[in-house]
Amino acid sequence: MSARILVVDDTLQNRVLAEAQLEAAGYEVALAESGEEALAQFGRGGVALVLLDIMMPGIDGFETCKRLRRLEGGADVPILFLTASHDASMHDRAIDAGGDDFLRKPIDRTELLLRVRSLIRITRLQAELRKERDQLVRVQRHKDLLSALLVHDLKNPLSSVLANSQFVLENPTDEEATGALEDVISAAEAIHQMVLNLLDVGRAEDGALAPAIEEVDLHRLFEELDRYSRRRLATRQQRLELGREAAPRAIRADAALLSRTLQNLLDNSMKYSPPGSAIGLDVEVTPAALRFRVRDDGPGIPADQRARIFEKYAQVDGRAPDRASRGLGLVFCRLATEAHGGRIWVEENPPRGSAFVVELPSSPSLGGGNDAD
Repeated sequence: MSARILVVDDTLQNRVLAEAQLEAAGYEVALAESGEEALAQFGRGGVALVLLDIMMPGIDGFETCKRLRRLEGGADVPILFLTASHDASMHDRAIDAGGDDFLRKPIDRTELLLRVRSLIRITRLQAELRKERDQLVRVQRHKDLLSALLVHDLKNPLSSVLANSQFVLENPTDEEATGALEDVISAAEAIHQMVLNLLDVGRAEDGALAPAIEEVDLHRLFEELDRYSRRRLATRQQRLELGREAAPRAIRADAALLSRTLQNLLDNSMKYSPPGSAIGLDVEVTPAALRFRVRDDGPGIPADQRARIFEKYAQVDGRAPDRASRGLGLVFCRLATEAHGGRIWVEENPPRGSAFVVELPSSPSLGGGNDAD
């Protein structure tokens, strides 16, 4: 797309000549015969450069330049002043008014096109540099947030590992040592899950999270999830309700990614549900998809924040008031689900709590009916 140049000159012959030269070079040209008209033209947007005569009736080129700079987008557009005056002070006044360059009339065609091309190129490079700078600032901010998040989330499980390991060393035959060892294992598993999430989110952002599709035995998957959750549930006096009656015998998916997705959702629900409550994992089959629903009795998620909860570093009111961010667990769940061609969302779980739904597209039948019994 050609750059659009605004030519501002009160002399018709000068406007027509500049228009012909610029259009022959491939530029789109807009014309204005006064400073007032130039401001109106510029306000419509899309101007890449302004050729601005200095000596004009009404507001002159210097004042027009100052007003252009105050308009939206005006600060970054190059302004090339044109004048027939040989007053040496004109150049200084043009720069003081906010101009970028200066040409004396009569204008040489080659010099005009060289100045125009250079100014537009420099402006585009500056815009690219600003964009890259802003991106670097965002990346650094995300790194700072991630560092704070890791310090926060790793502190508690690491403290548990250290404290309980010390207890076992000091009480090797104590019956409480068994419970302490279980706490060590739980804390170590939590750390392991965080590290895996961090690595896989990075892989997904680099386009390297490719699922290894295989036959996944859902009966075995539910048994593994039951074992995975049992100790965590016990420490919180919670229970797991498995609704797998509608599940097929097997599906085609990446077993590790699917298992970790559901583990993350179960961990999330356990973390924000009160003691004594039930965490549910249900399966629903539709003609086009298989849905896993993880439900809880937690405080719920405000409706206006549900769309953001799976974004990196998203802050969510209600469920995590004491944390800097939601972490990477739900981000991993979204990326792993999307890698399967599926989708994930959160909805209400009446009368209280939330339900996280993982929907995977239906795969060819691998044997219908649940054989869990």
